[in-house]
Amino acid sequence: MDFAVILAGGSGTRFWPKSRAARPKQFLAFGGAASLLEETFARTRRVAPPERTYVITAAAHVALARSLLPEVPAAQVIGEPAARDTAAAVGLATALVAARQPAATLLVCPADHRIAPSDRFVVAAQAAAALIAEVPRRLVIFGIPPTEPATGYGYIERGAPLGARAGLACFEVTRFHEKPERARAEEYLASGRFSWNAGLFAFRADAMRAELERQMPELARGVAAIAATAGSASFEATLAQLFPALPKQPIDRGVMEGALHRALVLPDYAWDDVGSFPALARAHAADAQGNVALGALVAHDARNCIVDAGGGLVALLGVEDLVVVHSDDVTLVCRKERAEEVKLLLEQVKRRRELDRHA
Repeated sequence: MDFAVILAGGSGTRFWPKSRAARPKQFLAFGGAASLLEETFARTRRVAPPERTYVITAAAHVALARSLLPEVPAAQVIGEPAARDTAAAVGLATALVAARQPAATLLVCPADHRIAPSDRFVVAAQAAAALIAEVPRRLVIFGIPPTEPATGYGYIERGAPLGARAGLACFEVTRFHEKPERARAEEYLASGRFSWNAGLFAFRADAMRAELERQMPELARGVAAIAATAGSASFEATLAQLFPALPKQPIDRGVMEGALHRALVLPDYAWDDVGSFPALARAHAADAQGNVALGALVAHDARNCIVDAGGGLVALLGVEDLVVVHSDDVTLVCRKERAEEVKLLLEQVKRRRELDRHA
């Protein structure tokens, strides 16, 4: 790949209260030595060097992202002045790369996933590059083989096989499917024809630009106008003026679903989107009672709990299947099976704090 693009603009609301507006989950380490953003960069730099890496994040997090990734040129850490979803982020990165090298290949990665081992990530990128070299207009999707009937992911239905590239199976894409209900997800899993949509893509800059012009012309014009000022004193002002008016759409729905030339690579690495607190149980060893703890935990007759002590001490007695997260000003306790609903609780907290401010 010629360039890497890291999408680091998410809000991480399902990890509240550990993930906050000032430091959402992609900037957190979750018990590791490095943040998820740093882990992502450690992978992408094996595919494209720092000087050909772009990071798209929220304007409020530019300084933080630059401090974590000092090897990436500061001008290539771009702050979105408004959240416009992934089509705008990918479109802007594509326009910036196209201005430098129109036929360059790009690898686009979310900043909040875990992938291992990194060697297999490189191999998957090589497979995508081979598919693009054969058909330059191809947009390549990395599909994750499902391990359970998950309802929190979109699915990709595989079409005709395209053979192997770099030893990995490749396919045509029949269609994208939105997040299903449980029964439909079970059908997808049983069929063997579906992959999870992980939001990882590869393409040539001119191919993505052509698809944006065909499917999202307003967005294509906007990002082109912004990119035209790159490197000039007017870039930040142009970005602040034009970006908030761009159409708000995920790249999957805005471009990938209707693209004329698509292919799917099936990587063989382990993947986790670190979507909610139960993901910690997949990344860290449990004790003899099945409890997973980040930080100090004292437990008696407590089983299958996930604890983030946040620098303090959490004590559990006679409970099971809980998520307990302690931060400086908030403590969250919920059942593990309802951890995906934490963002709904956050909305209530925001309303309460708004009322308190006006009391």
